[in-house]
Amino acid sequence: MRLFIAIPVPPDIRRAVRDVSVRLQKKGAEGRFVPERNYHVTMHFIGESNALSDIADAMREAARDARPFLLRLKDYGSFESKNGSTGFVRVEAESDELRSLYETLEQSLWDHGFSKNHAVLVPHITIGRSIKGDAGFTCPRNEAFTADSMILYESKNVRGTMEYTPVHKESFLR
Repeated sequence: MRLFIAIPVPPDIRRAVRDVSVRLQKKGAEGRFVPERNYHVTMHFIGESNALSDIADAMREAARDARPFLLRLKDYGSFESKNGSTGFVRVEAESDELRSLYETLEQSLWDHGFSKNHAVLVPHITIGRSIKGDAGFTCPRNEAFTADSMILYESKNVRGTMEYTPVHKESFLR
């Protein structure tokens, strides 16, 4: 199974991010745009694994002391590559809770035998890959949502479209 852990995005925020994607496309950007139903904030990409109970245990340990926290949409950004860019809407936490959760999750996954991410967490919602024509695009946003859980998703390519299926969920204490 191809797996990743992410913070889910509520419907109103998915619509706001979709509006950014549509505006970007109307300005002439081209690429492979992510379907609205697939928007999320990735915490850790696991890759191929069948160790579901180990991953669930690591998530449970990481979520044990986590509290719900506010995430706010910020601006458009991109990771550049030779094939275009990966475009995203940057997400910003209004407390240290996201960073703390990320660090705890990384350590817990490591303790259960998984690799650590080597990059610094750049919280974002990906809107497209191999995007060309996004230079100078800006999108001031201010919508916010409460992150109150993280989900382990299975990622499958079904007839050329990525489908994400929730496998396990950990809610944060209230």
